[in-house]
Amino acid sequence: MKKIFILLLLIITSCGYQPIYKIDQNINTLKIKEIELTGDKTLSEKISKELSIEIIKNNESLNKLGVDSQKNITETSKNSKGQVTSYRTTISTIISIIDGNDNLVRKKDVTKQFSYNVLANKFKLKEYQEEIENNLINQIIRDINIFLNF
Repeated sequence: MKKIFILLLLIITSCGYQPIYKIDQNINTLKIKEIELTGDKTLSEKISKELSIEIIKNNESLNKLGVDSQKNITETSKNSKGQVTSYRTTISTIISIIDGNDNLVRKKDVTKQFSYNVLANKFKLKEYQEEIENNLINQIIRDINIFLNF
């Protein structure tokens, strides 16, 4: 039994397995010339601030990064009185890497959504919507960082 365990241990450790979401302190950050924000500017700003990128403005050979974000809150159901009973928040972000000649190098579209019921207190509903927005932004940032580093 010990021999099988040791053999299995040797096979697993020598295959080069690494978790995808492992945070590596030695990851090279993407170097870009500038960030171009379009769509919902505040949303695009929140996303671009959290990305693992380094901005070097005076290097013309670097690429530009385009961040286009949209947020949409839709009513998904109503009761018999016509009052809204549930919403869906959708955040869509398009990341574009553009070279010095304005040619598209890489592009990624990331869309995340979340459905939820209406709360009786409007203030708590607004806070809940902001919390949902922050969670969706964090999911989008995680996906974009994976896209940019691979």
